[in-house]
Amino acid sequence: MVNSTVSSRMLESIAKAEGFKYADTLTGFKWMANKLVDLKKEGYYIGFGYEEAIGYMIRDLVLDKDGVTALCYFAQLAAELHSQGKRVKHLLDDLYDHYDYYVSSNSYFTCSDPKVIKRVFDGIRFGHRDSSVSYIQLYRKNDGLALKYPKTIGGFAVSYVQDLTVGVEFNVDELTTRFGDSNNNDGVLEFDGPELTPKFPISASSQMITFSTVNGGRMTLRTSGTEPKIKYYLEMGGRLDQSREEVHKDLEWLVEGIKTDLVDAKGNGLN
Repeated sequence: MVNSTVSSRMLESIAKAEGFKYADTLTGFKWMANKLVDLKKEGYYIGFGYEEAIGYMIRDLVLDKDGVTALCYFAQLAAELHSQGKRVKHLLDDLYDHYDYYVSSNSYFTCSDPKVIKRVFDGIRFGHRDSSVSYIQLYRKNDGLALKYPKTIGGFAVSYVQDLTVGVEFNVDELTTRFGDSNNNDGVLEFDGPELTPKFPISASSQMITFSTVNGGRMTLRTSGTEPKIKYYLEMGGRLDQSREEVHKDLEWLVEGIKTDLVDAKGNGLN
């Protein structure tokens, strides 16, 4: 089963618990369909693929977004639950209780000025705050790229960064273990390009950065290819020790963190 990288990670949690093959892909059904075809060649059974707010692909009946098949399966599910005296929400709540509660907040900032868009994303990856802000600092030796990603978002420590514009991906906890002896006196981690290369294709012509936080948050910011927008996809989940109320509260903090710590919406005149 697969989903796009901006979709809910709940499917990944279910995969870990139940033992089926899971993969995420870039946004778009062409990426998901091709990934499922590749997995089928490896001997896997094609089960399911979906993208947030866009649609579903069930089995290999149609290797593309397929609302007709999805509607039929959903109707069958609803009918079976009805025969048990249940509603679909009852099943969803059961899944949340078993695999953890996930909640998302996806939105966008309207921006038609390429200079402002560049300033926003340059600020995220090169630092745009005063000296009191702490950064994860990296230096790519092969091309001299100096990166400064925020250490915290919304008050929560960053645990993972994937930047598909410049081609960097890493887990924060693994950095010191992997490159501890290459840190200079300024706390800048030095590495060669291939060492932190993302699993997804890199595109310098488009903006896309993903962060995870230690409290179970995950957010992706990217430009739209068809609209004057900076989109963000934010989800909280993956921690059974939290109540649903706590998850929603953390989500609110991260929404504010996107606006202030990442995009600087007020400073850049965005809404």
